[in-house]
Amino acid sequence: MSLTVEQALKVAIDAEIRAYTLYNNTSKKVTGAGTKTMLVELAQQEMGHRKKLENVVAKKDFKVLGKTIPKESRGIAEFLVTAEDLDAKATTQEVMIFAMKEEEKAFNFYTSLKDQFLGTELENLFSGLAAEERGHKIKLEDEYEEHFMQWN
Repeated sequence: MSLTVEQALKVAIDAEIRAYTLYNNTSKKVTGAGTKTMLVELAQQEMGHRKKLENVVAKKDFKVLGKTIPKESRGIAEFLVTAEDLDAKATTQEVMIFAMKEEEKAFNFYTSLKDQFLGTELENLFSGLAAEERGHKIKLEDEYEEHFMQWN
């Protein structure tokens, strides 16, 4: 399916709203303080993406994202299994696995939009968003490794 510039930006904004809503609503259900904090931070990051995208629409400035994002993932998320949804009893570990998978989906989503708009200003925008989502996943993988993987 091919999208116009306006449609692609609307789809991206809607995806960020869904991600924000997911993390925000789940943060209100979980009981663990650390888990709640992590979900609130993820929600804020997604809201930041939404604002960046809305700013892009308003100013037609496509060169605002992805400048200092790590390039390599350890691949931890690819080997973890997650539930389809989170509930109030989700542990910090379950939330981290879920969030890594969601960030991976977002990365793939923006990568596919980037590929659709090769050679246009939107290629850089969606490439930047994909890089930011990859950066979120890498940060979560680093934290997951630090807190839940022991190499004894």
